Amino acid sequence: MKYYLKRLGHQELGSVKNGKAQRGRYIYISKDKNVLDIFPPLSKTVTNDSSIIPIIPLYQKIAKKIYCNYIYHNDKYNVSGGTRNEYRIYCNGALEGKQLLFQPDDILIFRAKKTSSLPKDILGSNDVPEAAVEEANVFFLYRCCDKNSELYRMCKKLVDESNIRGNGHAIYQGIITEVENKINQLCVKNFNEMDTVIEDTVTAKAQSGDIDEMASLFNSVSFRDFVMTGYKQKCAITGNVIQYKSFMNLEAAHIWPRSHKGLYLPSNGIALCRDMHWAFDKGMFTIGDDFKVIVHPDVESDYLQQYNNKSLYIPENAFFRPDINNLHYHQTHIYGLFKTSGSLVKATGYYKNINMAAEDKTPYGSN
Repeated sequence: MKYYLKRLGHQELGSVKNGKAQRGRYIYISKDKNVLDIFPPLSKTVTNDSSIIPIIPLYQKIAKKIYCNYIYHNDKYNVSGGTRNEYRIYCNGALEGKQLLFQPDDILIFRAKKTSSLPKDILGSNDVPEAAVEEANVFFLYRCCDKNSELYRMCKKLVDESNIRGNGHAIYQGIITEVENKINQLCVKNFNEMDTVIEDTVTAKAQSGDIDEMASLFNSVSFRDFVMTGYKQKCAITGNVIQYKSFMNLEAAHIWPRSHKGLYLPSNGIALCRDMHWAFDKGMFTIGDDFKVIVHPDVESDYLQQYNNKSLYIPENAFFRPDINNLHYHQTHIYGLFKTSGSLVKATGYYKNINMAAEDKTPYGSN
């Protein structure tokens, strides 16, 4: 096992006065290669490159995946007169339990673990090619704050004797029993079944860059988490979900398919039950500019036709809503695809006058 130990300082916790932080709170991350290898890679040449990482606090009663902004402030290399050259994980209310939980000299212990982009019940399916199973890190976070405990004394000794530049950092290779016991105690559920928390402060920081920069924040795992959270763990069309423990018939569907170089941005995703996801990928229906379902006229399915012209559930936070350009791609290249013998080619003849069709409630492609 590899652990990263970080002793918190007064400055990074916002210089608390009279019970209030004077500025934003963050966790300063060492620039040592052994430390950075634990976290997602960030570029020196991209100004303030960033990622969004899932952290599971082991100091809370219920295990949750809490997404936080991880940013490399690097204007020293990209901005004339810039001086900043530091990595930070920004705290948010969920991470600290809606209070100023972290205190100076607390020692935080990070441990990364690989998690799959696919739910547990799908991973064993013969229908899933090995190449389709993508993995990313989730980060367990243990707060060591009892200065009289044996664990704190051990961690303090490791930090004090560490050869990592800067005060308060250490890497430990081995097994920290208290951390592993807490992981086993809290994390009894599959990671994809665990409650996910995404605060507005996290999405606000994520929207500061252009589309390509925003897309670099996400991977297959975070894409699924964000889409499921944005749609409140229910199908955007049927409003339902069938779930038993880690088994769920809900999936994060790409609007602009990954096979067509679609991005992992949440605005390129919709939460759909599996039959709807399959029909959406086959182009049996699309979503209009007015966010209404448009079932292809050649689809002889009473089940699908009952949802024709039905309004899609739209997430409250605009960050999660379908981007109109992604919808246009699906309307143009995917809608009607089932008629081309399954080949992933452009479906022609089914996307003319899309907006007019939506207005007069005529199915797309009808004569």
